[in-house]
Amino acid sequence: MRFALNDEEVAKTKERMARMESEFYDAEMAYVLFRTDPDVVKRIIPQPLKPSDQPYATALVAKYPKTNFGSVYNEAALLVTVEYGGETGGYCLAMPVTEDMALIMGREILGFPKKIAEEISLARTENGVRGRCVRRGVELMNLSMPFEEEVEPEKAVEMLRTLSGQEGGEGWEAIAYNFKFFLSPRLTDFDYKPRLLKQVTTFRPSSRIKLGSNFDLKLKSSEADPLAEIPFKEPVMGMYGTFNNTMHPGEVVAEVEEDQFRRYAFFKQDYLPQ
Repeated sequence: MRFALNDEEVAKTKERMARMESEFYDAEMAYVLFRTDPDVVKRIIPQPLKPSDQPYATALVAKYPKTNFGSVYNEAALLVTVEYGGETGGYCLAMPVTEDMALIMGREILGFPKKIAEEISLARTENGVRGRCVRRGVELMNLSMPFEEEVEPEKAVEMLRTLSGQEGGEGWEAIAYNFKFFLSPRLTDFDYKPRLLKQVTTFRPSSRIKLGSNFDLKLKSSEADPLAEIPFKEPVMGMYGTFNNTMHPGEVVAEVEEDQFRRYAFFKQDYLPQ
């Protein structure tokens, strides 16, 4: 890598990036779906997103030991289920990671609200799995899931498709909706109208998947990370296993007015201007 590429290198890089998809190999993941408060979801999602018929939220803890873009890192995430244009997806509220390049690629390119955490761990226990995320000294997420049964990869994909209303395909296509925006240098407005991005990741289980519906999830807040604003009402489904995932390029599907979006523009940073 150099500070400036020559013309030939620019052309080759542009060509490679145009067809690049991020691959995650042997990803160890714990994924849980739970019911939350529909009034909270309605309050925190920007237009043109709409609440889904079911007030679901998702928490995730993952370890990525190998990727095709050179990053090895751990990740946690919190999303609420929304709809846009008749399609169900997840509006991402938090996505702490443990590596700076994963943060930059996910946040600056695709709008994921990534921040660096000092600890994200996922570990097997005697009868289940535990995951946690600690950022700035606060344990923001603690997940404990005992295993109840084990299913073939195809069955796990079928279950995920049913919950999201999908049909067919080689895996489960998880749709993420993020808003990409940058505050202006003067901090009083935006560099451009905030853009709603749609991004799809294909999840492919590579081994039998363990299920657990009686998981326990504790979400806490700090001054910088308000995860506890999402109430944990009732567990719906939990999965744990190893996956090979493909993260596809995103696309801009809408723009929103600055004044309409401004109230949602600060949860990606650690301070609110006083």
